[in-house]
Amino acid sequence: MEEEHPLRYAPPEEVVRLAKESGMTTIEIVRIVSGCLSYREALRRAHEFAPLLEISVSEFMKMRRNE
Repeated sequence: MEEEHPLRYAPPEEVVRLAKESGMTTIEIVRIVSGCLSYREALRRAHEFAPLLEISVSEFMKMRRNE
């Protein structure tokens, strides 16, 4: 079972700030905050995080897929 990441439940602005300070890429941030979520939950998360990451909701949803 995948371990829960503590950034998943912090305020979105704080998550993005801390993740960028630690050198994480946008795709890494997207996957941490949306991993193991249903499509509907991930879409809600995309609407919160996409503007903070300076990407579109569509880009967020594409990045969350493991391709």
